[in-house]
Amino acid sequence: MRSFGIIAIALVDLTAAVSLTATPAHAGEIDLDTAGSGEIRSHLEDLRQRQASEEEQLDRLESERTALLAVIEASERDYGAIESQLEQATQALDAAEGGFSGTIEALGDFRAEQALRYEAAQQAAARLEAVEPEIPRSTETIAKLAGDISRAGRALEAAEEAEARTRVTVTADPPAGANDIVQFAYDQLGKPYGYGKTGPDAFDCSGLVAAAYAQSGVSLNRTSQGQWSDSTAISRGDLSPGDLVFSYGTGHIAIYVGGGQVIHASKPGDTVKIAPMDVMPVSGYRRVQ
Repeated sequence: MRSFGIIAIALVDLTAAVSLTATPAHAGEIDLDTAGSGEIRSHLEDLRQRQASEEEQLDRLESERTALLAVIEASERDYGAIESQLEQATQALDAAEGGFSGTIEALGDFRAEQALRYEAAQQAAARLEAVEPEIPRSTETIAKLAGDISRAGRALEAAEEAEARTRVTVTADPPAGANDIVQFAYDQLGKPYGYGKTGPDAFDCSGLVAAAYAQSGVSLNRTSQGQWSDSTAISRGDLSPGDLVFSYGTGHIAIYVGGGQVIHASKPGDTVKIAPMDVMPVSGYRRVQ
């Protein structure tokens, strides 16, 4: 007669089956048309990690489905039909020793084994109902991530090409006789963008402006909206190094450094950089009196 051990192992395997866990949380989506190469590169790495995690999850789900089907099929094959049950019972009786009491014991063992196998099949069937819908969902997620990765890769190439063109058109050295504000802005080139930061290790756009003017003894509001109020409108032709260039209404601010160039802390994932003045749509030119 078959050992209970084989059936018990099946039950343990079901208990230890792979849990249906969602793909790990990920960073928010970005605007690929306006993001810089650093931000896109970080986003691309996140997408690739999510894809790898989802592929591992799919492999586990498919392996589990195979194991569950094997348990169910074995149960149906060995105990599912009346003929099979009679054959199993006959074998148990033939193998029984000890007369009537041995026969009763053999039938009891057979019934216990049959119940255990039935329980394993029931658990496997219930688990299979949870596993099977996850496989097409996971497959669809992987396909979507592959498309996202392809789009992000193309956007990264475009951003790198655009930034390379920008680097060719700007000058990284401060002009001779640069005032304190312009010199301060040049000294911060390459430092990381940091939301709400006013230095010395990181800046956002208005934080850079506030810090530049503070070291010259001028106190400005912390935000770009406040700095608009702290300054006076001038024309493009009147711009001088140290004046302010606003973009997106009052949403972004840069320091004019001469030669049609500005220095600004542009966005998360980027650094303080020098760029053509029209790198963003200009909303106004201002001067701190």
